[in-house]
Amino acid sequence: MGIILKDIEKKLQVVLRHIEESAAFDGICDKDFNDATSVSSLARASGLSVRSLRDYFKAYTGQSLVNYVSGRRAEYAARIFRLYPAVSKAQAAYSIGFNCPNGIYRLMRKNGVASIDSLRSIGVNDSAVNLVFRKECLSECILFYRQLETHYDECSTCEFEANNWDKIEAFVSTKFPKAKVSGYVGFAIDRYISDDKDSGTFISGVLFQKIKSSELNKDITGNIGWRLIPTRRYAVFTYKGNYDGLTSFYDEVITTINNSDLSIDITAPYMEKYLNSPTDVPAEELITELWVGLAD
Repeated sequence: MGIILKDIEKKLQVVLRHIEESAAFDGICDKDFNDATSVSSLARASGLSVRSLRDYFKAYTGQSLVNYVSGRRAEYAARIFRLYPAVSKAQAAYSIGFNCPNGIYRLMRKNGVASIDSLRSIGVNDSAVNLVFRKECLSECILFYRQLETHYDECSTCEFEANNWDKIEAFVSTKFPKAKVSGYVGFAIDRYISDDKDSGTFISGVLFQKIKSSELNKDITGNIGWRLIPTRRYAVFTYKGNYDGLTSFYDEVITTINNSDLSIDITAPYMEKYLNSPTDVPAEELITELWVGLAD
């Protein structure tokens, strides 16, 4: 296949974003990851036929669509084991659409993971850390976001903030002048089974109140997308300091969760909420909240 035309490239970018979003937002999508990333669903999202999508996708990425989705699905499963070391393999398998636990073994072996237990980075019975947290209910709101493949060092710069959160806010203000910002958030989707642990997908988002989902176009295909965030209870952990310390803070949160009686929703994404900004305060004064979805 020769050079891919610009209009086809745009459709393939929609497919790539759709796959990443399905993994990142499994807890707040209309469909689960398994359904959302089926070839037929992706063909509908792109406006291409199934055959054309398969051919163009392989020419564009160098991978078959099935293998690419398999890799992202494996990363999603790896994230579950990383963030929830106490979860059973069967629970994880069912949460990502398998009908039986054996499916997750085949998926991980296919993507180079010989032992699922190697992904569990923290001992389930580790009692060294017990962080203070609060429980809070987040009312229904609209999340507008931009998705980027990036190195995480770039996420802590003022330029990154201006190019993402500021652009989102400007975009929404032109369409919904009465919208009210209720929080600046981020979702980090690490590549746990890749060789580059410092890169991955980062989703920059702004939560808005006073926007009705009925007013929104379901099929935003540009750089900015949206999701309805339903009312949900969260456990909220607070971190103060440079963003470089967030990785170890995640470890402490996971350990605390394992030592608590919290009932966690493993399909809900961890959400970082930023209470201030590198443009306003020194790095050591940054305050970040980690919101962890609770099961009903």
